[in-house]
Amino acid sequence: MDWISVGRITRSHGLKGELKFFPSDRGDVIVQGKQRVRLGEAELKIESVRGAKPPFIIKFDGIDSIEATKNLTGKELRVARADFEPLPEGEYYRFEIEGLKAFDDTGKYYGIVEVVIATGSNDVFAVRGEGKEWLIPMIDSVVQTIDLEKGKLIFHCVEGLFEDTPV
Repeated sequence: MDWISVGRITRSHGLKGELKFFPSDRGDVIVQGKQRVRLGEAELKIESVRGAKPPFIIKFDGIDSIEATKNLTGKELRVARADFEPLPEGEYYRFEIEGLKAFDDTGKYYGIVEVVIATGSNDVFAVRGEGKEWLIPMIDSVVQTIDLEKGKLIFHCVEGLFEDTPV
């Protein structure tokens, strides 16, 4: 099964087995009660999640004391890829874009999308390859195609996007 990292358990909260959970920089991921997750090699079921903003307070089935939480702190929380809701056509989870090969519309290869950065107005793809890094904004005039099946992202190199394109 394919597991996607969605955040980290940092420390215990109280004496009854609750933990503090900080989600990754993924506004598109939600953990919820009754969901199966992985912490390290342990597969657990979420009993409850509460809080309006990070850190969230999370409780797992069978973890009922502060002592039982000691082996869980500092662990990465992962959710099964199959648990993510399908998105409408043309929308993608950030983890689906990370790892795509980036090409411009002439076919020139730039590298791999290593991370998607949420900026507020639009996401930015950090592409690394050949010892360089390029930042590609996720806007219609730049990103032309995202093909998950082929593992490709195709973008249009607009003026001023890179230092070697005329302004």
